[in-house]
Amino acid sequence: MNRRPRILIADDDRLILMTLAEGLAEANFEVFTANDGVEALEIAREEQPDLALLDIRMPRMDGLDLAERLRVETAVPFMFLSAYSEEMLVKQVTESGALGYLVKPLDVAQVIPQVRAALARAKEIYALRQAEQSLAAALVSNREIGTAVGMVMQRYGLGAEAAFETLRGKARRERRRLQELASGLVSGAEAVEFGAEDLAGGVPPES
Repeated sequence: MNRRPRILIADDDRLILMTLAEGLAEANFEVFTANDGVEALEIAREEQPDLALLDIRMPRMDGLDLAERLRVETAVPFMFLSAYSEEMLVKQVTESGALGYLVKPLDVAQVIPQVRAALARAKEIYALRQAEQSLAAALVSNREIGTAVGMVMQRYGLGAEAAFETLRGKARRERRRLQELASGLVSGAEAVEFGAEDLAGGVPPES
């Protein structure tokens, strides 16, 4: 059974808060509510909702400051709710990374599809970020392995393939990941010293 999408609503207007909460709950969302930015941040940290709907003007912490805290401290995506639509405010909202901007008064029937669209967009962004992180990690790993291969080539006069096999063989014998061994060599945490049993071709030079 699929988990219901979890939505956090933060607004100091109790009528709007309850109207949205009831409407989203009836549409099969799990809803959390907060009356100000500080309370909303605490709930976001604890519950990790799938999306937060943030009023811009709130006591203790306004929506823009809350959005920045969510962006830095959590992975919770957000949309804004506001009765204001000034150009400067819209610019700030856009720059904050919000997935949408809903202008009050709100029609719950129109809010629900916008929330669903924002959730779909949030999933796309999450998948993209995961792919970017995996690619970045692979590039770092490959760069370190390539550097370590070069170090072994220079130290022992091996060709690239033999140096790579030397590293891989040593990692297997020590039951370590190749990237871990390469990282240690590149950082200087481990010496570029291999015994005859480690070398895939060639022998250590005489001291």
